[in-house]
Amino acid sequence: MLATSVQELKLGSFQTTLGRVVDQSQMKISIDEISETARKVHVELPEEKVNRHLKKAYRQLNRTAKVRGFRPGKVPLAILKRQYADQVNHEVGLELVNETLMEALEQTDIEAVGQSDLDREPLQEGEPFRYSFMVEVKPEVVVKDYKKIPVQRKQLVVNEEEVDAELELRRQANSYLKSLEEPRPIQQGDHAVLDFKAFAEGKPVPDGEATGFHLEVGGNRFNPEFETKLIGASKGEQREIEVTFPADYGNKNLAGKNATFQVEIKDIKEQGLPELDDEFAKNLGDFDNLKDLRTTVRQELESRKGDQIDAEVWTQILDELISRNPFDVPQSMVEQELQRMLDTIRYRLSAQNLTLEQAGMDEETFKERNREPAERRVRGTFLLEKIADQESLEISDEEVEQGLHRSAKDMNQSYEQVRDFYQNSNLMEPYKRQLMEEKVINFLRDHADMTEVEEAASGPGEDKSKREERS
Repeated sequence: MLATSVQELKLGSFQTTLGRVVDQSQMKISIDEISETARKVHVELPEEKVNRHLKKAYRQLNRTAKVRGFRPGKVPLAILKRQYADQVNHEVGLELVNETLMEALEQTDIEAVGQSDLDREPLQEGEPFRYSFMVEVKPEVVVKDYKKIPVQRKQLVVNEEEVDAELELRRQANSYLKSLEEPRPIQQGDHAVLDFKAFAEGKPVPDGEATGFHLEVGGNRFNPEFETKLIGASKGEQREIEVTFPADYGNKNLAGKNATFQVEIKDIKEQGLPELDDEFAKNLGDFDNLKDLRTTVRQELESRKGDQIDAEVWTQILDELISRNPFDVPQSMVEQELQRMLDTIRYRLSAQNLTLEQAGMDEETFKERNREPAERRVRGTFLLEKIADQESLEISDEEVEQGLHRSAKDMNQSYEQVRDFYQNSNLMEPYKRQLMEEKVINFLRDHADMTEVEEAASGPGEDKSKREERS
């Protein structure tokens, strides 16, 4: 059998809305259940349909075929078949699959969520044409034991030390970089502006070149050894730096290799910090003095830690739900989630003028490390959908309106702007699904067996790192 990619046939996603209906007598369909999430669909088309398409194909070919001794349109059919049969049979086979695959899928009532390879038998005149294809489907899940899940909820505590630490973070965030007033070599904590080219085994490293690259020396955001060897360099100096990368380094172009960086120091900058006083508070926003700013910071920390505690509660609930309700998930949906995660991290890195490779990672390694979290997210989505169905939960028009008002406030836009954006971008249905997920999560929290526990307050730096892990 010939293996053909469904994508080659330009069929697009199987989630396309189907509108055409074909007489089932025109094709025979059978389905094999391969697994909980996989189906193999077999299609057989009658010889009459095959012959009609072949006749049409040869008629069109006759208009353009160039055969010595015959004018276009006058080539005998037997000669066309002798010279072009293999090509015509191949193209007609693809045409028949394109024409009937989605119709066959519609007749099966399968709600497919992923694409797969397609197998087809060689097409022959006067014989039925057969092909088969694999699709992934959502698993049939009945969620059990999702109420009274035991959960420990931490008490919300914000102390003065945390407020002080957060204010210092804001002071650091409002720092500024300035070129050195008096020339001196690079020190720990300086910000160096570099041009560099990387070489491994004497060859340029793909994506290993940067111009105007800003690097905090000692920040360990690039390569600790590289940063250390910048110390002592002066503005305008060209320096060759050798670095050994570990075997498990994320960028496979550099993993386990000795790399040489040709570096030029374009500038050296140092950090300046504003004083933490009433003037600083006034410059940050609508604050009369530093006391007003402290009050607002405390409120924000309480809200932030409340969100973190809620997220930790949900993590406990989801862990228990997954443990109590094992099922297979379609790998195509896991791949889609991995791609979404990859697109998100690339977007964040681009804001720092970094590529994935410059951050010490490549696409394959990223997906390997994040496959388990992606699969967990897909499982969570299935569980929430099924619980919503089992509890007959719905999102009312009033709840949509309330959600849009909240979004408008968060984005500092008008309700009408946010509503029109979702409507004009065809994002209203995804937005409703998001609201439904939130509703189910709140339902599960309300029905959990909650125990409040004490915990010492942690610093905002730790809160920030945990938020980044969840995002």
